[in-house]
Amino acid sequence: MSARLLDTTPRWLRLTLGCSSGALAITGIGFFFGQLVLFDITPFTLLLHLVLSLAVSSWILNLRIRMNPERKPLLAIGVAVVVGSIWSSVQQWIGYFQTGVVSDIILVAGATLMDIAGGCVIYTLFRLNIVRK
Repeated sequence: MSARLLDTTPRWLRLTLGCSSGALAITGIGFFFGQLVLFDITPFTLLLHLVLSLAVSSWILNLRIRMNPERKPLLAIGVAVVVGSIWSSVQQWIGYFQTGVVSDIILVAGATLMDIAGGCVIYTLFRLNIVRK
């Protein structure tokens, strides 16, 4: 007997793969143009937080988890915020140890808001496409 890892519909899997490819494309563009600074929070980093939270939360919703369908999107938002917060904290500490300068608090708060926004977009799409059907 094989165990299925994903619990999804073709439409939702297409959306998830689209989010993942968009995140990969934006990361590649940032790397190509030199905007991908790992240890500093910049406006481009805010965009990365948004697209990566979209991708992470959509993949969480695809996993087969024994959970109420109403709570599953909340778990995805929580995971996206936790991963983004850890990423921001690591960026801040490594940047502080390298340069002795802390990041702007507005950009740090903006990164957390982008994580929440990405999770909420996926939550809304999940509610409209999966739970209502």
